[in-house]
Amino acid sequence: MIEVLTPGFHTTVQDLGRTGYRHIGVSVSGALDRQALMLANRLVANPDNAAGLELTTGTLELKFHRDAWFSLTGAHYEIKIGSREIWHGWRSKINAGETLILRGPKSGMRAYLAVDGGIDVPISLGSRSTLTAAELGGHQGRALKVGDRIPLGDKRSLSKPIGAVQRGYSNEVRALPGPEMALFTQKSRKVFWSSQWQVSNDSNRMGARLSGEALGLEQEQSLNSHAVMPGTIQVPPSGQPIVLLADAQTTGGYPKIATVIEADLWKLAQTRPGQKLQFIHVSPNQAEDANYEWQQYFYRLQRAIDANS
Repeated sequence: MIEVLTPGFHTTVQDLGRTGYRHIGVSVSGALDRQALMLANRLVANPDNAAGLELTTGTLELKFHRDAWFSLTGAHYEIKIGSREIWHGWRSKINAGETLILRGPKSGMRAYLAVDGGIDVPISLGSRSTLTAAELGGHQGRALKVGDRIPLGDKRSLSKPIGAVQRGYSNEVRALPGPEMALFTQKSRKVFWSSQWQVSNDSNRMGARLSGEALGLEQEQSLNSHAVMPGTIQVPPSGQPIVLLADAQTTGGYPKIATVIEADLWKLAQTRPGQKLQFIHVSPNQAEDANYEWQQYFYRLQRAIDANS
């Protein structure tokens, strides 16, 4: 197991989320930056969906009670075992009794810690992910705190460090027009695509709240509540868009102006409050091509890991 000495801010257990329960109002949850968690897991020979820890900010100190291999990906943190510095984005070994210290982030917003064997908390509704609003999953349905003891799965047979080049961040987020795009004024549609939107301090795992020039409808509309999902961009009466994220509700009644493509959702996880992003209009074919590029990235990554393990 690992023992929490310093918990950081809102550190939670996350995997790739729970599916099949949205019809009863249960959010997908899971890592906000899915690709970063998958990369961390592959570096330590875990399945892509193995549970790890999602770090948001601050200092996380973990004492390991068994020898383990770990990797940290996503936002760039300072990584130390005692006074020894560890490379970010690499698989590294820690011995039983040693303490892993993570401080940051220097850049980005969320980091992902994977340990060989995975975080072995109980499965709730098909997932180990934490949904704090429902006190569901993860470690007791909440963020970690001092004194928590987190169980680990069985050790993997690994022999040496190995690293991977992570993708570069940009503030351009590709999106598809939403089903209610035509309800907005021509000016608002132009503003949505041409403006840089600032991420608000009110953002969280439910959604990234954006601020900029208010968007307006041609005329007032009364919409029935309808299904929404991570990536949906809703516009409430304030005219300030909200990009729904992993812990978002499953239905909503605000008009949907656009949807962030799956391949770019990770950028919302790594954009800090106060930073700006811009939406780029793409076609469904371009969205599919972007997903294919990610598949190829992980295919090449796995070949490199296999060749160097």
